[in-house]
Amino acid sequence: MLIDFNLKEKLKELKKSGKKLPGGYFDLGIAYWMINPDEKEYTPEHLAEQFLKKNKATNKELYNYATKKLKEYKLEKLFYEVEMPLVNILADMELKGIKINAKGLKDLDKKLEKELSGLVKKIYKEAGETFNINSPKQLSRVLFEKLRIDIKGVKKTRTGAISTDVETLNLIKDKHAIAKYLLDYRELFKLQSTYVKPLQELIGKDGRVHTTYIQTGTATGRLSSQNPNLQNIPIGTGWATELRKAFVAEKGYKLVSFDYSQIELRVLASLSGDPKMIEAFNDDLDIHKLTAANVFNVSLEEVAPEMRRLAKTLNFGVVYGMGAIAFAKTSGLNFGEAKKFIEEYFNDFKKIKEWQEETKAQARTFGYVTNLNGRRRWLLRATSMFRGEAAEAERAAINMPVQGLAADIIKIAMVTIFEEIKKRKWDEKVRMLLTIHDELLFEISEDIIKEAGTAISKLMESAYELEVPLKVTMKAGKSWGEVQ
Repeated sequence: MLIDFNLKEKLKELKKSGKKLPGGYFDLGIAYWMINPDEKEYTPEHLAEQFLKKNKATNKELYNYATKKLKEYKLEKLFYEVEMPLVNILADMELKGIKINAKGLKDLDKKLEKELSGLVKKIYKEAGETFNINSPKQLSRVLFEKLRIDIKGVKKTRTGAISTDVETLNLIKDKHAIAKYLLDYRELFKLQSTYVKPLQELIGKDGRVHTTYIQTGTATGRLSSQNPNLQNIPIGTGWATELRKAFVAEKGYKLVSFDYSQIELRVLASLSGDPKMIEAFNDDLDIHKLTAANVFNVSLEEVAPEMRRLAKTLNFGVVYGMGAIAFAKTSGLNFGEAKKFIEEYFNDFKKIKEWQEETKAQARTFGYVTNLNGRRRWLLRATSMFRGEAAEAERAAINMPVQGLAADIIKIAMVTIFEEIKKRKWDEKVRMLLTIHDELLFEISEDIIKEAGTAISKLMESAYELEVPLKVTMKAGKSWGEVQ
């Protein structure tokens, strides 16, 4: 067995050189991350000091301690059957990369440049002067000193200056035309500087972009991505779709997306055992519409779009332990309305509240919480005398069993799909390219899309047994933009 750190990079080197892969491997960094997912780093020196209380330790010493703890915490099954096979899968995905239409990306860059240039002129005209739009200090002076825009309800920064963030600009957008131009400018500038320009630099000789997945990047078990971060590619606006159109399939293939529908809410329904939520998912009802009907005490037919929007915001917010202040900010309600809405929500979905309180109590009693697979997160600050610290730990306690299980489910699905691809000898016809939170993106040969799509959907929907069915949405297109 190969025992070491960062084994994914070693496997990639072996794959590139065509050498034989080891029969088994044990990634020490991932093992210690499972033991305590909130460590800041997983280097040999840090782990030796933190866990063995030594300046240095051999891999064997670190391995012996890790195997003992994995067994003690009942994490062996998750480690050996999910996280270790995933090392090889991610190595494969990183080597494959995703094809980029370089010309399309360059053309988009030019379009953005032209659009930004026009917005800058409009901003300068409204301001009556030229200034550095990207400087919060200069922008604050123009907005609130020169143009004297009403600052009622606008927050201040830590230094006492008036904020110029997106939230502020949205608050003042009806008070002065400059705010709308600034919001558009911010969106396009971020798109260009964070994605369009860097992506052009990162295209490899094979015409593809190769991200790096971090298995130890989050405390809940979710994978993260860097250089470039392909899990954060914007979605929704026309410009975001233009960017996604630059991610394309090879000739004879299509990009196919498989997305778990509302997986975290399905997990929450199962964990809490809430009868209303379970019934809604089992009957394949619109969960946000049902929530709105319950909270507003109306029939499903009477639910207006705005009611559904508020219910949807709270449904997802509940997973993260959202309180009245955060809900008010996100929904646009005032504090009193937000508080009443949350009270009504928990009055209708009593079991969710009960489960949350039990989970917080577990964090306070044992100093950690676990998900159904045993994945744990230490939350010693749940008993802190500082209310802010304790509240933050409690929010993490509520979120971790839900997000942690959702993360495990997609990882289990990836492992079973990878095995199925090998079994069916589809290696050249079905390529797993990206994992984006609750979604998997494949490049599939056009002649087997229906067959492969059915197989992958079934494997994803049967990856884990909950109290409610898992549901997967499949979409295909020649580019990622078309898939949406």
